[in-house]
Amino acid sequence: MYGLNINEVRQLQESSILMDLWANESCLNKVKGGMEEWGKANHSQDISCDWYHSTWQYLRLLNMVAVPNWYAFYKDAIIEVLKDKPNANVFISACADFGMLAKLHESIKETQTNPSITIYDICETPLKSAQWYADRNGLSINCKTANIIEDDIIEAPFDLIITDEFLTVLKDEYKALITSKWKKILKHDGVLITTAMIGKPTTQELRTSYANRARDIISVYGDMLFPNNNKENIVKKIEIFANLHTRHMIKDQSTLETLFKDYKYFQQNAILTPGECVNPTQSFQIVAIA
Repeated sequence: MYGLNINEVRQLQESSILMDLWANESCLNKVKGGMEEWGKANHSQDISCDWYHSTWQYLRLLNMVAVPNWYAFYKDAIIEVLKDKPNANVFISACADFGMLAKLHESIKETQTNPSITIYDICETPLKSAQWYADRNGLSINCKTANIIEDDIIEAPFDLIITDEFLTVLKDEYKALITSKWKKILKHDGVLITTAMIGKPTTQELRTSYANRARDIISVYGDMLFPNNNKENIVKKIEIFANLHTRHMIKDQSTLETLFKDYKYFQQNAILTPGECVNPTQSFQIVAIA
């Protein structure tokens, strides 16, 4: 199912319920940054990121949000770094849940390496998800809640930074700030591995279509995908998600080249992915060296 084996599906089914609970406990309204920036511009200022984190893994089970499993290159690119540096200092730069950690874990198992793993996110909820995965799989990780652009990253410098679609989470005015920050906290010859979807602004028509598509899938496969959930509650959550979720897509290749102009090495290739609101969607697979 969507490249997931049965154990991964069951893991998501279990953790999605926990994410829903954690979001209610830990998603706070932040003064600046966070997924709630998508909603504050056009909706209430009194909003946190719970609508995002409580719904994310339900949407993963529907294959309707961009995740590391969409990109086969991650594993190969990470393995290349770990083979060269078995004890690499690795930084996961923001995460929606444990997805990026799981992709790193695949590479660790294949290479039998022992990297140090640090994860920062502006919200505690995805860090709880990462810690849950780590505890189940015998991984040692260091999680911190912080604004990655503005706060000090005391565990730097890093041999490897991995992050999935963080560039399209950030508004355009923040994109150059994060690529500069990544370069600053990488070691000389340190490697950044990431992705960035190509596209245009999210219209209301796309939002409505997204919610309708989710509803249609749940009407057919809901009992199989969500055996322990109230399906109507999930549909309502996804409707809220669709109304607020706003990707700040990369416009074209030249935009990306400008963002990484200060790196010693930069490589990208565009592939087709299932896509979120637009199906399919082209996305850049990116490797850069500081």
